Amino acid sequence: MPPNYVQTLKHSKQIMGRPRAQDLSASRLKWVIAFLVAWGVLVAFRLYWIQIHLHSYYQDRALRQHFVQKNIDPIRGEIRDRNDEVLATSLPSESLYVTPPVFYPSYSRKKRADGETETHWGEPDMVFANQYAKLVAGVLDRPEAFVIDRFLRKSSWFLVERQLSPLKVAALKEVNKEILREVNKEITDKSDQKGKSRQVRRLQRKEPALVFIPEYRRHYPRNSLACQVLGFVNDDGQGQLGVEKAYETMLAGQTGVINAPKDGLNNYSILKESYIEVPVNGSRLQLTIDSTIQQIVEDVLAETVSKSRPITAHCVVVEPNTGEILAMAGTPVFDPNTSTPNKFRGRLDSDFSNAERQELRAWRSTQQAARRLHPLEDSYEPGSTMKIFTAAMALEERKVRIGESIDCMGGQWLYAPNVPPITDSHRYGLLPFEQVLWQSSNVGTAKIGMRIRPAEFYKYLKEFGFGDPTLNFAGETRGSVPAPVAWSTPTQYTLSYGYGMSASPLQVLMAGCAIANGGKLMKPQLIKAVYNDKGILLKAYEPEIRFQVISEETSGLMRDVLKGVITEGTAKKARLDEVEAFGKTGTSRKVINGKYDLKRHYASFMGFFPADKPKYGILVMLDEPAGDVTGGDVAAPAFKKIGDSILRYTSSAPQTVQSENLRLTLQDWPLNGGDEAAIHVQKGRTPDLIGLELRNAIQRVILAGGTIQTKVEKTSGVGAYKVVSQTPEPGKPLPSDQAVTVTLRSP
Repeated sequence: MPPNYVQTLKHSKQIMGRPRAQDLSASRLKWVIAFLVAWGVLVAFRLYWIQIHLHSYYQDRALRQHFVQKNIDPIRGEIRDRNDEVLATSLPSESLYVTPPVFYPSYSRKKRADGETETHWGEPDMVFANQYAKLVAGVLDRPEAFVIDRFLRKSSWFLVERQLSPLKVAALKEVNKEILREVNKEITDKSDQKGKSRQVRRLQRKEPALVFIPEYRRHYPRNSLACQVLGFVNDDGQGQLGVEKAYETMLAGQTGVINAPKDGLNNYSILKESYIEVPVNGSRLQLTIDSTIQQIVEDVLAETVSKSRPITAHCVVVEPNTGEILAMAGTPVFDPNTSTPNKFRGRLDSDFSNAERQELRAWRSTQQAARRLHPLEDSYEPGSTMKIFTAAMALEERKVRIGESIDCMGGQWLYAPNVPPITDSHRYGLLPFEQVLWQSSNVGTAKIGMRIRPAEFYKYLKEFGFGDPTLNFAGETRGSVPAPVAWSTPTQYTLSYGYGMSASPLQVLMAGCAIANGGKLMKPQLIKAVYNDKGILLKAYEPEIRFQVISEETSGLMRDVLKGVITEGTAKKARLDEVEAFGKTGTSRKVINGKYDLKRHYASFMGFFPADKPKYGILVMLDEPAGDVTGGDVAAPAFKKIGDSILRYTSSAPQTVQSENLRLTLQDWPLNGGDEAAIHVQKGRTPDLIGLELRNAIQRVILAGGTIQTKVEKTSGVGAYKVVSQTPEPGKPLPSDQAVTVTLRSP
């Protein structure tokens, strides 16, 4: 082949447009490189976008897939009495929910283009739903229609029943298992597996219709005991009354938060490191209430109501020296374990028949009355009980003396023109100061009260605690005491015997405790101590003195005087079997439509025992007892039953009552002539005894807080012995380790 042939051929190919192989490879390489570079840049950008820019988004998605964040509810704190008996506790429980999609064969969910989720329900499988509901209704003791209604709600899950008992939970879990067994049997029997319903597939994948959520339910072991004091909680575990509401923050604790890992079957485990916020269980409250005394009070009240048929009856028992409330009760009562009757729980009002609506309204009305804490919430005019405070003021201010005669005007006193007269139930004439209280004379008490200046009278009322709240409970009444600037002509007269002002029963009893305990108005105390859930003491409450209202001397005089109310006066039915007591009856008319109704009244008795060193103060009150009866007729016998039962319970040693000729009390040593009104003995200082008769000297030394020793000079005189010398001298500090020595001589 000629050499020029090859060259000619090569030249001809170039002319025809065919590139050489090496030229073709070189031209493609740059495009390949460009593609690889672009792909690498795109991948790098995508990696940057996902790993850097969208890091938080995908991290959150991963955490949601592998972790579950849940609130951990704390356990509500216990409530116990002073002797550590449990009055309220929280028990493990479970609430029943249903997953309605199980009963809808065509149920499906898909995302739309706009990102929203579209849910398709279709028609429910009623045969399957009825089969399931029949078993569940039998366990819950509910109508089958009630259960079906919840099964077919178009929601991912729905509440059926809150806080079930362990027995019901176990039975319902067996229902789940039974349904699963029947479904699996149905699937096995079917030859055409493609025709099985969606709910069958769900159940086969272990997705039962019933779901149980752990909770705690509040339980009151003593049922209605102290129900108004304890209160109750609603279905969400929030306090609704009494201690449960007043101390909600302490009892509820703090909710915790966990971020717990979960597996593919949605089982999750709680590890120590899973807690974002650790839950804090509620504190345990120890009350001052004594369960046994509370039970005594409630039993006596129930018996009293059956006999006297009042609208309500209530009672408070207090330790006078500390202000601790040992019992507080009223009628009627309720069971805090039942916040709503089971037949009405979880149902809409539209589901009720007319008869059921009327039944529910009647139940709610009854509960409203039963849930009222009468000793705190009721406001009334104290009536005759107030007379002891008027008498104490007058004694403290030296405006009256023991044994002084008071003219009771034959039972009627027209003290000012154009005003109604003050009247008594009997035509009393001259009565000694003590008998004014024993016989509960309105006229005599008003005359004593008018000896006190209005500003002083008002000051004493406030220091006795009237017009101020006591426990700061929701719904508690403050009462009302008008200031002197608002007084009209009759005001101070009527205030003296308990009209023209209002107070709660607890306020009256706490004021009475100041008469009994040496003159100290104590703050009422219902909480004794607070512990955490491990039993570690967080806070102990100590007795708190609000005011020193009257002196110990006046308190002693009043205790002696008020013994006669039981032995000689209007409260003979209050006499205790084993110890001496003192107190005061009260019968106050009710205001109806702006006028006093002579047929409707409060009957009460307030008493304390043992008389010399009171450990218990009790106020019993009946609201509109049947018949024209007084506090001495119906409330005093209830006081006796409660007092005698308390003494038996506490195994108190009976006090030996000394014979009259051996007992030395202040009442047995009356002063002569107005001496006590002229001289106010200073406690802790030796009084001036020179020239006094023996009984007057003994009186002053006792009032000053000392003891006395006598020496008698023999004389030929006749008559009463009088003090001629004394050691220590008048005005000197009263010695605590030795007696005041006086020398007596007969003139």
